[in-house]
Amino acid sequence: EPDGFRGIKWGQDISTVNGLVYVATDPAYGGVALYMREGDELKMGSAKLEGIFYGFWKDKFSNVRIAISGDTNWSNFKTIVFEKFGEGYQNNKSIEDYYWWGEDTWMILRYDEFSKNGAFLMASTQITTLQEEWEKEQAKKGAEEGW
Repeated sequence: EPDGFRGIKWGQDISTVNGLVYVATDPAYGGVALYMREGDELKMGSAKLEGIFYGFWKDKFSNVRIAISGDTNWSNFKTIVFEKFGEGYQNNKSIEDYYWWGEDTWMILRYDEFSKNGAFLMASTQITTLQEEWEKEQAKKGAEEGW
C-alpha cells in the first residue's frame, strides 16, 4: 500500500516539495489546489500519461490524479496498476471502475469507453477523513446560520 506518490508522502507540507506548477483548484472540501511537477515523466511502462496532478488540501499532500487517454494507453496502464496493486474491486463487471481501500490509501481506476478517457486517483485515507469532517462542519454551520 503506497504512502504517497513519487517521493511525496501523504500529509507532506507543500513548502517542502520542489518543482510544483499550479494548475487549478478543485472546489471540493473548500479547495484542493492541483499542481503538476516540473520534470515529471508522463509515462509508466508503455503507457503514455496525459498528466499527473498533485492535490494539496490546506497545504498538505492529499491525493494524486493521473489522466490517461486512448484504448491502448488505458489497457497498458490498467495492466501496470493491476501488477502493482492487484485487480481491485469491481462493482459492475461491464463498467471499467476498480477500487482499492487500505489503511493509508484508497484508490480508484476508471475508464470511459465512449470518451476514451481514464483516470487513476490515489488519496490519503487520513486526510479524506479530515475533509469529510470539514464538510460536515460546513453543513452544520450552514444549517445553523443559513436559516
